[in-house]
Amino acid sequence: MSLSGSRRLGGPRQRGPQPVDAEDLDAAAAMAQHLLAVTDRSRVELRRRLEQRGYAPATAVAAVDALASRGWVDDDRLAADLAQRQLSRGYGRRRVLADLVARGVEPETVSRTAEGLREGQAEAVRIAAERLRPHHPGPITQPEVRRLAAALQRRGFDASDIRAELRRLATADLSAPDEEA
Repeated sequence: MSLSGSRRLGGPRQRGPQPVDAEDLDAAAAMAQHLLAVTDRSRVELRRRLEQRGYAPATAVAAVDALASRGWVDDDRLAADLAQRQLSRGYGRRRVLADLVARGVEPETVSRTAEGLREGQAEAVRIAAERLRPHHPGPITQPEVRRLAAALQRRGFDASDIRAELRRLATADLSAPDEEA
């Protein structure tokens, strides 16, 4: 069978995004709902996406406001969910806050989230350090201290929390033989 005679599966090929009526509020709201079905987004992030798709700025703002009034868009909920998800993946407070800022979350919401993240960072850095240092029995070596400190810093933990965790690891390694005896 010749390749030139074969048919393509999936129907006709679309040529990029379809043109939109920049002032159509209902279409903008429907597009925003579609975008929110994929993942939760901040107000600013959703507005930017709508504008990138060809909607006028005023239409994008009105569509986002309409969805926010119905509870579809909630920056506080987004911040709490993102913070919980990032912390459970072993990322620190600074990384969570940077992700919120990058998503366009309002500064007041970021500040409230930051206050809520102050507690529990010692536990989060301990869990992250354990994940980064699996199956390493014996005392922590100086090269490992540098590597672990750099990895924890990249994950968004504060220097004071990193130092405290490295001290804990060093003292735990020193006291381990005594506990076994």
